[in-house]
Amino acid sequence: MILETKAETAMQKLLAKVLEEGKPVVSRYGTALHSPPAFVVVKKPDYFDSDIETFWYVDHGSENFVTYLDRVEKLLETVAAKLRSSPFTRRASIPLWFPKDHLSKYPPAITEISFLYFNNKLNLTVYIRSLDVTDYFAHDFDLINYVLERVCELSGFERGSIGLLVGCPHVYERELEKIEREFGHAKHREVFGVTEEGTHLIEDYISSAWHSAVEVVYSGMEKATEWGKLFGGQEKCKFLPRLFIEIKNPDENQIHDKAPFSKEYGINYAHSYVIHAECIDKPVTTPVKKKEGEVYTYAERARYCEADDVKVDQLYMCMEKLRKNKYDRTCYVSISRPWDLFCNDPPCLRGYQFIANGNTLAGIFYMRSNDVFGAMHANMFAFATLTSYIAGLTKFDSYKYYHFANDAHIYWESLKAAKEILFPETPNVFGSVIEGGMEE
Repeated sequence: MILETKAETAMQKLLAKVLEEGKPVVSRYGTALHSPPAFVVVKKPDYFDSDIETFWYVDHGSENFVTYLDRVEKLLETVAAKLRSSPFTRRASIPLWFPKDHLSKYPPAITEISFLYFNNKLNLTVYIRSLDVTDYFAHDFDLINYVLERVCELSGFERGSIGLLVGCPHVYERELEKIEREFGHAKHREVFGVTEEGTHLIEDYISSAWHSAVEVVYSGMEKATEWGKLFGGQEKCKFLPRLFIEIKNPDENQIHDKAPFSKEYGINYAHSYVIHAECIDKPVTTPVKKKEGEVYTYAERARYCEADDVKVDQLYMCMEKLRKNKYDRTCYVSISRPWDLFCNDPPCLRGYQFIANGNTLAGIFYMRSNDVFGAMHANMFAFATLTSYIAGLTKFDSYKYYHFANDAHIYWESLKAAKEILFPETPNVFGSVIEGGMEE
């Protein structure tokens, strides 16, 4: 995690990361250095003074140049009202990528904007699938900062920090001399572990990643939730904002021995709810079946959503793009929709991206909210399973998994079970109990 007070310093550190870790890739715009995914937090957002009203993408429906504000601004009052009603809400998240954007030549780079109140301030986190750091960091950041400032004005909250999860930060080789002149040979330094503004963990396996997530969130902050009136034991939770986990070997040691699910359940969940595996390598052109009581599934939102004005099998489109150009930066699947802002149980998973790093395919999954004890482990297993399938079907040698939760939490009713995992009671030879492996 690049954690800085000012936006300009954060940009310089991100540039340094790309220069140090980036690998050359030929694109339609020229040869670029592609860096692995980056997590950036700016504690006190300031402006670069870009003209945000001119920042555009191409809308497929009309092939006209339109601005990000066209999709965002009309929803800001709805977001503010939700926050005024429940300051601790995890449901204030705006999608900017629609399924039809797969058909656009210039789709949005900013795909999701999420809000979360913590540290007595309103904070914003954004997913950016692709970021030309030299030309667009300032413009993107000013747009995001404006959105946060506007929602703070409408809701009455103090403005907090801005987090950016960037799928593919990059710079073009033609800009290297300019970068050296303006910024010199800056070195980037990343922060790992828990901070007030975000947490960045690197783990070898899914099982150890889940254990570490339980550990850090168990020791996290306390807050109320929106489920208190409906579910006893869920009126409060422990939580951490912006939990980002890199998992280096997701194929090994996948399921923790204390996981609250079986491998059989995990596979069924992945195949039916997340992937629609029976049609994984062919386009879905008819509605995806849902079980009784399901309003949506991640598979339905990814493959064929009846409510969309333009039906696109986003997952299949990503596979086709990767087969044509494995370094394609537009392989993003949007699970969220604008109407989610008006429902009480919107999808926790907002979207995911596949991006190549050499012959390794990275799967990056962005969640607005994640129940660490009850759901995260199964989520990780299913999302990693999906990534492994896509890597295999598109001829990658290996894959890597990245998991992000804007609000990672453990409900009050699960704290005792979480404690038993973290601090198991072990009987000693004298019949007394050693808690956590040590006698008190």
